[in-house]
Parts: sequence; structure tokens; C-alpha cells
Amino acid sequence: MRSLLNPASLVALAWASFQIYMVYGTPLDLIVAVPIHVMFGVMLTFITHPIRKNSTGSFSFARASDYLMAASAAAIALYYLANSERLVSRIAMVDLLEPTDFVIGVATLVLVIEAVRRALGMGLTVVILVFLAYQFSGPALRELPLLSIIGHGGEPSRMFFETFIDMQALQNEGVFGIPSIVSYNQVFYFLLFGAFLQRFGGGQLFMDLSVLLVGRFRGGMAKVSIVSSTLFGSVSGSATANAAVMGMFTIPAMKKAGMSSEEAAAVEATSSTGGQLMPPVMGAAAFLIAQFMGIPYAQVAIAALIPALLFYIALYFVVDLLARRKGLIGLKKSELGTNWTSVLKRLYLLIPVVMLVYQIMSGRALSSATLEAIWVTIVFGMITHLYEGFRVSGMNGALNATRTVFVDSLKALDSGSRGAIAVAIPCAGAGIVVGIASTTNLGLTFGSFVTALSGGMLIPALLLVMFMVIVMGMGMPTTAAYIMGAILAIPALSELGIPALSSHFFVLYFAALSMVTPPVALAAFVAGGIAKANVWKTGWVAFRYSLAGFLVAFAFVFSPALLLQAEWIQIVPAVLTAIIGCYALAGCVTGYLRARSTTSESVLLLIAAVLLITPVLKASAVGLVILSALWAWQSRKTRSVSRKATLRSSRT
Repeated sequence: MRSLLNPASLVALAWASFQIYMVYGTPLDLIVAVPIHVMFGVMLTFITHPIRKNSTGSFSFARASDYLMAASAAAIALYYLANSERLVSRIAMVDLLEPTDFVIGVATLVLVIEAVRRALGMGLTVVILVFLAYQFSGPALRELPLLSIIGHGGEPSRMFFETFIDMQALQNEGVFGIPSIVSYNQVFYFLLFGAFLQRFGGGQLFMDLSVLLVGRFRGGMAKVSIVSSTLFGSVSGSATANAAVMGMFTIPAMKKAGMSSEEAAAVEATSSTGGQLMPPVMGAAAFLIAQFMGIPYAQVAIAALIPALLFYIALYFVVDLLARRKGLIGLKKSELGTNWTSVLKRLYLLIPVVMLVYQIMSGRALSSATLEAIWVTIVFGMITHLYEGFRVSGMNGALNATRTVFVDSLKALDSGSRGAIAVAIPCAGAGIVVGIASTTNLGLTFGSFVTALSGGMLIPALLLVMFMVIVMGMGMPTTAAYIMGAILAIPALSELGIPALSSHFFVLYFAALSMVTPPVALAAFVAGGIAKANVWKTGWVAFRYSLAGFLVAFAFVFSPALLLQAEWIQIVPAVLTAIIGCYALAGCVTGYLRARSTTSESVLLLIAAVLLITPVLKASAVGLVILSALWAWQSRKTRSVSRKATLRSSRT
């Protein structure tokens, strides 16, 4: 309990309490509630990310400035609360701003940008500053021959500045726009749920269940990493957090089994990245897709299912063929470290997850559905702790168990709120960019630019968008990379006639895959650090292991069948050929199918994979012929080598 008596934990608990009150109490209007939500995130960022590292426990002028900025964020939140009636009733762009509104607006922008810098580094910060420069220099660009295409209207004046501040800080646009609304209204609650599930043993259950399901198969802990990261990642929605939590267990075990440090780290980084794509929860970007498109989140989750499964199936094939090539065996029974009796006793922890999925699919409000799942988790935790405490120590044990559950619940609220920084801050920062792009029509301008540069051809345009999203995702969380890509690339893809859902998923996939794409592959760097591996090599190995995501993203653009947006007669063959294609791709990546592949055989396997994953039956048929021929050829080669080895042994 004493560990919670510190400024960061007190702010985190206050933030969680505010969010819970917004569900069960009298909710505030979004124009007030969202700024309070963001300012809680800003306060917590300044306390937990000091301007000078390693100064959290000591007093200095630098540390005092951290608390001063946190206090300023608190004052801004109180300003919105105190002026709620005026802010709700005012007519945007008609009612003039009061002098204090200017101060609050400018202070909000400054604090959010500094919070982005501290929490996320310079990647998103530089993008925001560039867009701010564009906002005020855009009118002048119209006079320059080469840059006139990106110039925008308006003349720098007091009214120009007032309109900008009004839109950015006093409306549900800009800082407090759709990204921050999604963070406030949906994602925060899922992060709380993930924290409670982890605190009450859900993470360990996922690990133990994975060990029992696949631990004894060829490749052992590498396959455990895939299954456990799928389960945990679908709830946590963070590639780096997933790699950090699960990697501590899986990476040392993979290295012990015979994998190199780079291979072990790459498997964990890739499987952790896929967690952002796996329903039911996915990452924050999936909630943004629903918000941007105005569709139920359940529809997004259903559409995401097949591509996510293909991503993990491909990775499973990679691990299986890699284990086969290197002769890696599974875990022995004595090495499992758990048993079905122990796991079955804890399966009740899956009940809140199942309940949450059911309520999401039935269209229930996400915030209240998630809080109910949290209450169920607490109740089950209380029952099991009380039973165990009473069985061992009677009433004293029961009292201690009650206190333990209460403290664990507070720690889960603390942990979940701290984790929300990784969503609330990038969403607020990206909101600045969204607001600027909206007022300057930059999305349409960029769309015309992509169309012109690609000559109106689909594949070159997709490659341009892919490259842009990956580059923008370097050093950024997936959520921020997706927002950047969505506001710039979706108009371009729409001009090319690509369905909206396919366009959003295309951007989402490459925003997520930027986490394992060098030169800045955050998930690979985290996993590589745990494995004590060369992070550069780890990034390239993870990139190879995640190639299925690249191919699948292009496939569902050409045919929405993989997003379940077609008739079953189209969906079934598209899925079956894609699964076979994932196997061919795994053979290419590992350099092994039935025997070690030559360079030409690996190239043919890549061609077969592309043709099979392409949702066109004729192309898939050609790919199947190539794969079958290579399978037969390598099987014959393997038998020939085996016969020669037998003859040599018989002669000796």
C-alpha cells in the first residue's frame, strides 16, 4: 500500500477514478471530459518522465519544473471544468474567444508537445512541429513555384491565429479530436482491463496454457511465444509492452533450446507485433478505424480476424521449418513447469475475456462492458483468495486475502493509468496534426500528389503509401503512425477506388509492421535488448519473419474476401490458398521446405507464396503447381541424401 503513496500513483488513481465516474456517475460533455482526460495524461507524463533522467527521487530545480508543468496541466483541466457551461453552449468560430482562452489554448499546445517529446521522443514531436510550421507558412508557399501545390488559403492575422486556437483547443477537433475521444471513451478502459487481468494472473495463465498446448512440439518455446503473445497481445494491444512482458520468459527459453539470440528476439518481436492486429481488442488504432468510419467496433474486429490469423499461421510455419532445419526439439515433460491440473484451476480468468468479447460483438458500449469485465475479474480474484486464505489461516487468512485483493486492485488501476500514457499522449499529439491537415485540406492535396506520382496505377500507389506509413512509423507508437497515415493516405487510396475498410486496414498493417521494420524497429529493439542480441540483425530477421503481413495487406486491397467482405464462396478458397501461401513463404524465409533450399528455390517459393496469397484462383493455381513441384523435388533430394548416408554406414 505504501508503494502507492507517491505523486505519480496518486495522479494515476485519480485519473482512473475520473474515468470510472464518467461511466457510473454524471458524464461531462466531451468538450470538457476529453481535455480533462488528456491533461491527466500530461500530468502523469511530467511526473514519470522527468526532464532530467534519474531525478524522480531527488529534489532539484529541474524536478521542480516537472511538478510546475504538471500543476499547469491540472490548472488547465480545472479551467475546462469551471467553464463547462460556456464551453458547451458557445458556437465555435462564431463566439469570440476570451483572453483567457488564448492563454489556455497556447499552454495546452505547448504542454502536449512537450509531453509527446518526453514520452515518445523526437519522432512524433518533429512531425508536429513541421505541421505547425506548415499551418502558418502555408499561405506563403502559394507564391513559390515548386511548393505552390501544398500551399493553403488564409493570411497570417489575429483572426487566423484565433481560428487556429479555437479549432485546436476549444472544440472536439485538434488536440481533443477523434484520436483523444477514442483514448478517453474506449482505449483507456481496455488498458485498465489488461492491467487487472495481468495483476490477477491472466498473463501467467496465457503463458502456462501456451506451454501445455504447443510446448512439446518441435520448436518448443518459439511456438509458445507465438501462442502466448497472441493471447496476451490481443488484450494488451501494445507490441513493445508485449515483447517486454512475454520476452522475459520466452526469449531465454528459446536461446536455451538452440536458437540464436537474434532469432529468438525476432520471433518474440514479430509475435508481439501481431498482437496489435489480433481481435478481440487489437490496439488503439482499431478503435480509431471504427470512429473514423462511423461503424461498430465489432465490425472492425470481425474483419481483422482472418488477416491476423494468417499472420500468425505464417509465423508458426516459419518457426516449425526453422526448428526442423536446425533440429530443435520440444520441451520435455519435466521442463514444462506446469500441468493441466494447475491451469484448469485458473481457467476462470478467461471468463471475463469471453464475457467482454460477447458484449463487444453484441454492440454494448465499450466502456461499461469493459468495466463489467473488470468487476468480474475482481470477484473471481476475491473468491479464490478468500478460499485459499481461509483454508490456510482461517478468518485471519480471509482478512489478509481481502486486503490483498484490494491492494492488487489499486495497483492495477495505477498500472493501467500509467500504461494509458502510451495512448493518450500520442493521440493528443497526433490530434494537432489531424486538425491542421483538416483545415488545410492536406489529405486531398497529398492524395492528388500520390495519384500523380504513381500515374494512377494501383500497385505503385500502394507501394508509395506503404513506404510513407513505415517511414512515419519509425520511432512512433502504432496509434500515431496509423493516424498520420490515415489522414494523408486514405484520400489517396479512395481516389484509386479502394474500399474504405480495406484502405484503413492497409494503413493499420504497415503502421504495426513499422515496429519490426528497420532501421527503427521498436519491438525488435526491445526484444533484442532482452536477448542481448545485435538489435540491427534482430530487426532484419524480424522483418523477414513478418513478410506475411506485407503480402496479406496487399491481398485484401485487391480482394476484400480476406476481410470477410464477400460471399462465402469467395472467402473460403481465398483463405485456403492464403494459408498454403503462408507455408510457401515460410519455406522462402527459412531457406528450408523438405531440404535446404538453394537461392533459386527460395525465389521460386517467394513467387509461389505471392501467387497463392493473391486472391485470384488462376494465380493461386499456378502458385500451387510451383509449390508442389518444389515439394516433390526437395523430397526426392532428401531421400537421395538419406540413401547415400545409409550406403556409407553399411560399408563402414
